[in-house]
Amino acid sequence: MESGSQWKKWAQLASWFLGEDFWSDMEEEAPEYVPKADVYHTQSEVIVLVDLPGVEDINQLQLRTDGQHLMIRGKIPSRYDQLDVSVSERPKGEFQRSIPLGAWVTRRQASARYRRGVLEVRLPKVPEPKTAKIRVRDG
Repeated sequence: MESGSQWKKWAQLASWFLGEDFWSDMEEEAPEYVPKADVYHTQSEVIVLVDLPGVEDINQLQLRTDGQHLMIRGKIPSRYDQLDVSVSERPKGEFQRSIPLGAWVTRRQASARYRRGVLEVRLPKVPEPKTAKIRVRDG
């Protein structure tokens, strides 16, 4: 059996088993864009590099930290919404990501810059907060 006819038979079986609309349904359920990131440590800071190709307005980027994570939200515009698409692989639309930092950080004196499709965030390290015992009283 030729490979082309094997593929056709497999595709027919897949359509029968999974349903005619399986792949179009899967596209609708596909996860939104999640930017790739690298996290580096020096003695005094955490450096996060995030791939964000296509960002045109850095004012649409929102960065937050809870002390152990960097949260990023933003939007990558679609340039040709009015045209028909035959292949669509580049990121576009709204995105968000929470990146674990692996250390405690502060937003004081943090810095961020966007250059050539890469966001670089530098966050100063701080000592791990001390936990305090809370006494429970009766009544």
